[in-house]
Amino acid sequence: MKFLLVHPGPTSLELLLLHAEHRSSYIWDGKCLSQTFRGRRIDDMIIEIGRLQFNWALITAMIERWRPDTHTVHLPIDEATITLEDVEVLFGLPVNGLPVAYPHALREYTGLHYLQMLQRLTGFQPAEEATLSGASRLQLTPVRQHLEAMDAGIADDSLAEVIDRYMRLLMLLMFGGVLFPNTLGNLVTLRFPHHLERLDDLPSYSWGAAVLGYLYRQMCRASMGT
Repeated sequence: MKFLLVHPGPTSLELLLLHAEHRSSYIWDGKCLSQTFRGRRIDDMIIEIGRLQFNWALITAMIERWRPDTHTVHLPIDEATITLEDVEVLFGLPVNGLPVAYPHALREYTGLHYLQMLQRLTGFQPAEEATLSGASRLQLTPVRQHLEAMDAGIADDSLAEVIDRYMRLLMLLMFGGVLFPNTLGNLVTLRFPHHLERLDDLPSYSWGAAVLGYLYRQMCRASMGT
């Protein structure tokens, strides 16, 4: 699986005249090798993080100043917006590549079809169809519970098929909870497993563009009076 390398430095040095002497430049160019970087791994804690607390007053204020016709926030001093570069740097997602689009056949899928695809790719199927919200959305709670049950059985000698199924469910959880969230914070579209069938192809998609487009659409919807 190939990953896109993102250069951490600025794109323009017109204002950062001392960038060449900055510590980050020395590290990136391999000139600062004598000092040890002390990495702190917190991977085990990430999945245990509870629901994040949002500043709803700030979000509401930003939505009130959001202009759908320009996709910018109108501030007293100027306009501001979220760019592909922001998504690339903050999320580490590729902004170049294949578009994240759905085949026309998926538009004809019913809730049962989506559940069958989910079971085929992940081995997981909700106990009740009531867990579906609409024709193509699933609550994240049963996904979390199934992942917790699978986690105890994951080991170094686990079969590749088991690891792939675990990875697809984990990605589904990330899609619904982080990259493409909704107001309820507990739903994910079941169209995503289509892109998770071949995990090696994931880096070839422009996920950053999909995330930014989704954010723009949600901001535009929220800013409209009706």
